Amino acid sequence: MKESISNANFPRDAEDRVYHISVKTGDVANRVLTVGDHVRARRIAKHLDSEEETGHPIFEKQSQRGFLTITGRYKGVPVSIMAIGMGNCMMDFFVRETRASVDGTLAIIRFGSCGSLTTEAPPGAVVVPAGGYCIRRNIDYFADEPIHPEIKDHAYLFSGVFKADDEITDILSSTLNEALAPVVAETHKVGPVLTGGLNADGCSFYSSQGRQDEVFWDDNKDLVEEIHTKYPNTHSIEMETSMLFHLARCARDPTKPIKAAGCMQVFADRVNNAFIHPDQVDILEPIVGQACLDALIKIPIENEMEAVGTVWEPISK
Repeated sequence: MKESISNANFPRDAEDRVYHISVKTGDVANRVLTVGDHVRARRIAKHLDSEEETGHPIFEKQSQRGFLTITGRYKGVPVSIMAIGMGNCMMDFFVRETRASVDGTLAIIRFGSCGSLTTEAPPGAVVVPAGGYCIRRNIDYFADEPIHPEIKDHAYLFSGVFKADDEITDILSSTLNEALAPVVAETHKVGPVLTGGLNADGCSFYSSQGRQDEVFWDDNKDLVEEIHTKYPNTHSIEMETSMLFHLARCARDPTKPIKAAGCMQVFADRVNNAFIHPDQVDILEPIVGQACLDALIKIPIENEMEAVGTVWEPISK
């Protein structure tokens, strides 16, 4: 560690950058597209306006802990593209520390990948969930001496549902359908866009998503069936999007709301045990990435930050 850190409760360095994603106020725009993969983030960032068009360079910051922030303008509108890695804790770092670095409404679209739990979403489809819930491995179930006897028979715990933002979800769904329609008409390799269902967030890629591993004690062979029983309208399963919806719901400052939506490419068909082909990803990812940006700039923002003092402020010449 090279920086001097203050405030153990919410750590920041001497330049007021938050501890894990390493940004400060003025580095991140009110509209954010978040992905897991930094390679995907850089590909999408190629759509941003050039320095000649905007009058300022594209900002890029890679934190020591692997978070990537790219901020610029898309069709003249300030946006940030942020790669955060995988899992609930990475989403927690990202949402809390981004929220602390942005004034006004924070609008977030997540673009990720997922497993499908329905025949309506084969590999190459895009899922836009209306809400999501979380599945957590009950660590106490596996303990020699459990201290919570009331849940000792449940290896996995299900949460209630957290809704996505209706307005952003509608904008995202219509933008994706419009962008993908010509390609879907030409080829059966991608599509459809499936909306209106739920996303399940596992706390891991393996046990809490029902993947079988003979090396570990998981007691999860009936987990997918339990998902269908508890929430029959579950379309997708992954590790981040429901956590995003949960944290958006828990943002309590009325002057700093978080509005969130998400879409995921179906990579793993958990019904038929199939996986997406690289050719499908090559077709799908650029279209969905740009469609997410197109949706992002349509989102109305209350109390949007002024450009003065930010990384998207045009430089006087």
